[in-house]
Amino acid sequence: MEIKNFVKIYDEVLPWCVVSNLIRFANLSNFQETKIGNNKTDFNVRRAYTLPLSNLHSSLSHVHWFNLLYFFFQKNLNQYKFDANILDFEFKNIFDIEILKYENTGFYTWHVDHFAKIPRTMSCILLLNNDYEGGNLCFRNPDSSGEWEVEIKPNRMIIWPSNFLYPHTVKPVTKGKRYSVVAWAL
Repeated sequence: MEIKNFVKIYDEVLPWCVVSNLIRFANLSNFQETKIGNNKTDFNVRRAYTLPLSNLHSSLSHVHWFNLLYFFFQKNLNQYKFDANILDFEFKNIFDIEILKYENTGFYTWHVDHFAKIPRTMSCILLLNNDYEGGNLCFRNPDSSGEWEVEIKPNRMIIWPSNFLYPHTVKPVTKGKRYSVVAWAL
């Protein structure tokens, strides 16, 4: 079985008005520099900006978006278990939800999402828009024998295991802003 079989794609996961309002919220928000594994900012490895969401935030807008997105990520993670035929596997919790912004020249080099200090089990990306160029999400086989690209489509969620078998990258954005929402399950 190919590892590609465990990268699942779900389209139109949110109502379109929600996607539109989420992009509007992102456009009005203050993003911060992303860190790598909660350690430091390294623009040679990753050039992106993050807006972490939390249900404990002082802003009710942040709480609203966290709770709504948590529901949809959880729903699609449960669907993933069915589609990947791993029904007996339990996800403990969704660990983080962040809105990411990649501006012109923004990228993230090849990496995996599991860290010793942050033992993520599943990774999720929700693509919000497609009015940019570049910024493709690509996966490659762990032996570097081949890579494949996920077609950019607004309101598309991609879910895969966070482990070493799933190195992935975000290619440089060459025009516009790429918005996505990321979440990880433990």
